[in-house]
Amino acid sequence: MFKKIIVITMAFFGAMVYSQNTPNAKYVFLFIGDGMGVNQIYTTEMYLNAKADEIKVDRLLMNSFPVSSNMTTFSANSFVTASCAAATAMSTGFKTNNGIIGKSPDEKIAYENISEKAKKAGFKVGILSSVMIDHATPAAFYAHQNSRNMYYEISMELPNYNIDYFGGGGFHYPKGEKGDQPDSYENAINKGYTIADSQEEINKLKNGDEKIIAINPERYPLGEFYWAIDKKEGALALADFTKKGIEVMDNDKGFFMMIEGGKIDWACHGNDGVAMVHEVLAFNDAIKVAYEFYKKQPNETLIIVTADHETGSMFTGINYAIHPEMLKYQKISVQEFKRKMTELKNTDPEVSFETLLDLIQTDFGLGNSEIGLALDAKELDLLKVAYEHQFKENKKVNADADYLSINVVKSIAETAAYILNQKAGISWGSSDHSGMPVPVRVIGTGQEEFSKYFDNTDLPKTIQKVMGM
Repeated sequence: MFKKIIVITMAFFGAMVYSQNTPNAKYVFLFIGDGMGVNQIYTTEMYLNAKADEIKVDRLLMNSFPVSSNMTTFSANSFVTASCAAATAMSTGFKTNNGIIGKSPDEKIAYENISEKAKKAGFKVGILSSVMIDHATPAAFYAHQNSRNMYYEISMELPNYNIDYFGGGGFHYPKGEKGDQPDSYENAINKGYTIADSQEEINKLKNGDEKIIAINPERYPLGEFYWAIDKKEGALALADFTKKGIEVMDNDKGFFMMIEGGKIDWACHGNDGVAMVHEVLAFNDAIKVAYEFYKKQPNETLIIVTADHETGSMFTGINYAIHPEMLKYQKISVQEFKRKMTELKNTDPEVSFETLLDLIQTDFGLGNSEIGLALDAKELDLLKVAYEHQFKENKKVNADADYLSINVVKSIAETAAYILNQKAGISWGSSDHSGMPVPVRVIGTGQEEFSKYFDNTDLPKTIQKVMGM
């Protein structure tokens, strides 16, 4: 018993020494690129200003940060984690099983997360994502549910912890999957939240406003942002929500803000390399916003950039070659090209394969020999099979649901992306998560605490230490 007391006392004393002798981080940004491994970052760096016959890499801001390390991601029951288990570890310091949000593997204990602890310590808290705010990663920073798929229950739990600012996507099923339950937006309003879901309302938000749910008006039916590659001029991006979060929450005590680039993962599930690059760039833009804030207050600010896991087992290089400049000829996401094919099928079900090839060349560059993207017989056969499957066999492709199902439904869009990726030297091992460690990039007060190889359960503990909690 005496030995145990000594250990606890020394641990407490160590934390006190840190907070007394070292300035605490007053403003903390935790950026989580969902599904973003080293190769996703490096491919994006190769893509920037890529030109044929030029070997050049433009470094992203995160890779200029002074601390560069790695983090393991395994869950309590698998070496390959799910987002919910990874985010639970990153928010609570405890492992759980794949599928669970904010609770122990036996589902009996609701773990206190860093958002709850920060609120108790007097900090303001913001939770942002480019996907639905009740999705796995953001949910793990406030919710406690037996399953990540309990979207309605998660959305109903959201207003219970007085989080100051939610920004990004909407709710999956605000009235339940059948649409017959009390509205979760109304539930939030009844608990004191303001819903801002137009650009005008979001722009009006100001410093000191409390209990805000800011929702991107430009979003898909389920609530996630449109793809960055398809983004309309003037539409709000993750960077805009980050900037607004700083404006709303800036205060003398400080804040903790988690910002998720959620669609990096979605693009990798769909093996859509170019859409992935644009999502990483949008994520990098949000990091730039935090970095500008850091430059004004470098002795009080901490920025951490990492991932919950890698998705797609992505690797670069085929036969000692990579041609990132070829990726620039894809002008549309796989999901939006699927939508285009569905519309075409509805208006012209007898469309010819030749007409289809013209559309593929316009949106993917494939078939244009002048830019090195001529199609050989094997590639034409792959596209012909997809065409026959989708148009002649009348196989339905749901643009809003099938981005995870490339091993089940080989649509024309996915086939075109596969061919372009291969020509560019980008390959995928799967359409699922992998178990590899993820990168960690850090700058600011307490950055040295993240310099060693560590586990995702260490992340919130270290953040709390640096914040003096």
